[in-house]
Amino acid sequence: MWNLLGTLLGGMGRLAGKILPDKNRQNDAQSRVNEMEISGAPASPLRLWRSFLGWVLALLFVWEVVGRRILVPLFFGHWDALLPPSALDQIMALLLGMLGMGI
Repeated sequence: MWNLLGTLLGGMGRLAGKILPDKNRQNDAQSRVNEMEISGAPASPLRLWRSFLGWVLALLFVWEVVGRRILVPLFFGHWDALLPPSALDQIMALLLGMLGMGI
C-alpha cells in the first residue's frame, strides 16, 4: 500500500517538474540571452537620447507633482497664478509611452 502511494507521489512529482518551469534555469537562460544581446549591440546614440529624454521627463514629472503642488504654495504662497498651466497630462502620456505603459 505505502509502496504504491510512494510510486504515485513520485510520478506526480516528476510530472510537475516537467510541467512547471524551473525558475533558476529560466533565470540563467534569460541572463545568457541578455548578455548576448548587450555584447552584440552596436554603440547607438539612440540609447543616449532615450536616456536623456527619460531623465528630462522624470524631472518634469517631479516638478509637476512635488514642485508645483507642494513646494510653490508652501514657500511662495499663492503664486500658482503666475506659473504657466500644468502640463502633467502631456508629460504623463510621454513618460508612460516611453515606459511601455502608455495609451
